[in-house]
Amino acid sequence: MSEHYNEAIARHYAAYRPPIHALILQQQFADSAPFSHAVDIGCGTGLSAIALTPYCDKIHGIEPSQAMIDQATSHPKVIYRQGHGESIPLESNSVDLVTFAGSLYYAKSDTLIRELCRVCHPDALILVYDFEVLLDPILDSLGLRIVRGESGYDHAINFSDCPELGERSREETTLPLTMSSPQLAHVLLSSNRRFSVIAEWLNQNDPFEGLVAALNDIAQVHTIRIDTYQSLYHVNKSSATCQR
Repeated sequence: MSEHYNEAIARHYAAYRPPIHALILQQQFADSAPFSHAVDIGCGTGLSAIALTPYCDKIHGIEPSQAMIDQATSHPKVIYRQGHGESIPLESNSVDLVTFAGSLYYAKSDTLIRELCRVCHPDALILVYDFEVLLDPILDSLGLRIVRGESGYDHAINFSDCPELGERSREETTLPLTMSSPQLAHVLLSSNRRFSVIAEWLNQNDPFEGLVAALNDIAQVHTIRIDTYQSLYHVNKSSATCQR
């Protein structure tokens, strides 16, 4: 794909991101006491870390990609650090919340478990969550079909097989999300594969206006379903691994 297309995709990604992190965290923590010190592992450009700010006094966003950190949105409660979950640059027993927002699939390891045991204090919570925005129905309405390869990615990955972490809750839910045609167009065009198919379909280098018009022919307001996967844990400090 040309540099022009890459720049266009980046603009659409930056123009609108649905507030899915905020919706999930509100479900989990709306009635919780504030957390003093949280760690968001695999924070990317900071969307998941900033979504924690209503519930936490301080958040460390840990991300292996410096390029992602360079694009992260600043916030007075958030400190971004390049790194990974196997070596969290914080003191032992200093954290009372750890979150994995779509990152556990890439981060899960025995070394990560040991590091969580070290950095979390005895009452700490660990939240694993992920989501999938179900865009196929709207693509079908436009007469488009996106062929996807098998990635092996597991949205529902969790710590259920880790005795060091005790499960508090686990649920899979479907949330409705309402978007205008321009907002939905930005979401659709923020993927390389979808952008290529839509650009070819409309025969436009940047098909945003044409896509908005096509979406408006269907409806001006669209309700999209989002499948969410959420698991909440506490650290079992008495486990053999956590005592090493």
